Amino acid sequence: MLKWIRKYSRSWFIALAIGAIAIVFIFWGVGGLSSPRFQEVASVNGTPILLTAYNKQLNDLVRQYQEMSKGELTEETMKAMRLKEQALNRLVDETLLIQAADRLGIRVSDAELQEVIRSYPVFQENGQFNDRRYQMILARSHMSPADFEAQERHRLLLQKIIQTITSFAKVSDAELQEMFRMARETVEVRYLVVNPERFLAAQHPSDAEIAKYYQEHQDQFRIPERARVKYLLFRPGDFEQKAQPTPAEVTDYIKDHPDEFTRPQVIRVRELLLKVPPKATAAEKRQIENQAQALLRQARMGVDFAPLAQQFSQDPASKAKGGDLGEVKRGQHPPEWDKVAFSLKKEEVGLAVTSQGFHLIKLEDITKSDKLPEAEARSLASRLLVADKSRHLALEAAQKARGELNNTPMAEVAKKFGVRLGETPLISIVGPVPELGAQPNFNQVALTLKPGENSKVVELTVGYAILQGVEHQEAQVPPLDKCKDQVKQAVGQQQAKNQAAQEAAKLLERLRQGEPLTKVAAQAGLPLQDSGLFSRFQGFLRQPQAEMLTSAAFQLSDKDPYPPHPIFFQNKYYLLAFKARKAPNPEEFQKERNKLQAEYLEHKRAVIFTAWLSDERQRAKIKIYEIP
Repeated sequence: MLKWIRKYSRSWFIALAIGAIAIVFIFWGVGGLSSPRFQEVASVNGTPILLTAYNKQLNDLVRQYQEMSKGELTEETMKAMRLKEQALNRLVDETLLIQAADRLGIRVSDAELQEVIRSYPVFQENGQFNDRRYQMILARSHMSPADFEAQERHRLLLQKIIQTITSFAKVSDAELQEMFRMARETVEVRYLVVNPERFLAAQHPSDAEIAKYYQEHQDQFRIPERARVKYLLFRPGDFEQKAQPTPAEVTDYIKDHPDEFTRPQVIRVRELLLKVPPKATAAEKRQIENQAQALLRQARMGVDFAPLAQQFSQDPASKAKGGDLGEVKRGQHPPEWDKVAFSLKKEEVGLAVTSQGFHLIKLEDITKSDKLPEAEARSLASRLLVADKSRHLALEAAQKARGELNNTPMAEVAKKFGVRLGETPLISIVGPVPELGAQPNFNQVALTLKPGENSKVVELTVGYAILQGVEHQEAQVPPLDKCKDQVKQAVGQQQAKNQAAQEAAKLLERLRQGEPLTKVAAQAGLPLQDSGLFSRFQGFLRQPQAEMLTSAAFQLSDKDPYPPHPIFFQNKYYLLAFKARKAPNPEEFQKERNKLQAEYLEHKRAVIFTAWLSDERQRAKIKIYEIP
């Protein structure tokens, strides 16, 4: 229940994304200013954004992505996802929305709030709101009704202001037809790839070039602020023996939560399958997994699953039907598939991995459910109660231990409480903590501590920790002699990139002057490749992120078969050549008109909202402080 409440009490971006509203967050960079109070990380028109709110938002993002990926986030993944930037920008956007609601006099009445809370099935018995159940669930979640209602009021207020901003969106028939053409038109190109790696071995930068590059790009070699800490970790699992519920508590829990003790036996699902070839290399598997994760994010942000399956699925039996598998019983698919599919809630999308490949699964409906056998139900109830109570006991123990650290060495406190005393290497603001994984709260607090200073109890995804500063290093640029090899490598890569750019430009010029594509490719020793037909949504080589290549391809024609310049993507230069264009079938437009209208209306709302938000950002006085 706690997971459900937390998921929906703060998920205004999920509500905002219903349909197709997705926002691209822009980040100005952190640094350059120093907050007068360490608890502030930013301010918007004078309204402060506190460090506690930032940490919570960052933790929420980490949990979301961990649930999505079914594991810990690596440092590389965290940087690629820009979680730190996303967290801060969400808070900036929330603040702008709240300020706009205040200007427009938009409020959430007590009656509106009560109506929404009473509608939640989790707080109902026999279809009716039950106050005792409401109080009990919040108590077990360590959340007061006042806190939960404040969060719900906040979410509803954001929802109302967004609806107000986007309420005047309209769609004409001409716009619908143009949208249909843009969505369904496909193009095919041939292309050459000039890779800078071809020129890397020939680069031998001089000492003067290395020194010059170092002077001009010192920030590239900057070592970020880092800290080394000792810590005590209180894992809930260590308190499970003391958290065992009584038989009466188990019975009461089952009685109060009947919906948790049923199991779907037959479900209706849609599936998008990305196959992994039997002899695929590790790099190829990672590329397919990255595509699966990207599609999963789109589906969870509200993009219609059926078109995704029609365009990307590699299961010919279900692809044409939008991935519809119909009714599925337990045991019809591999255990890994069943584990994901039968754990989903209605309209939820999950990702399963089998020997066949990556399966995106959307639960359409549960058509048959059975009550869990009594023994299994009691076992599940016991586990849920133990998990909740053991986390509470871990927090209590951590708070007691923190009190003793004022006068007792950390090693003695660790021994007394029977917990492990850990120590990190130097860690920065971003990246996993060795042995603990991605723990943004840990990193944030570690960098605030002076040597010998103890932190308060810090909540982590794996429990609760108390940190003690050991060493702190400010951000610094090492002298050239300490990073010369790194600088030399960077110079070589830059020179190879420049040479590749020159080579690509020369080849394109030959093509634009009329030399045959096959001749230019052969003389350059480059394989001539074919993209196959693809839509704007699918993207060049089925890579939605290849926006520049996709856009350039759709601007080509028989009369103008080449783009004006090579296109740089994923550290390579691409030369495109027009091959064919296929218009969509007009008859399909009438069949899908109503669906398109609903989708495009949401798209226009997204455009309106994004434009409004961009304008608000430009006019607002936004200060981003250095995060301690």
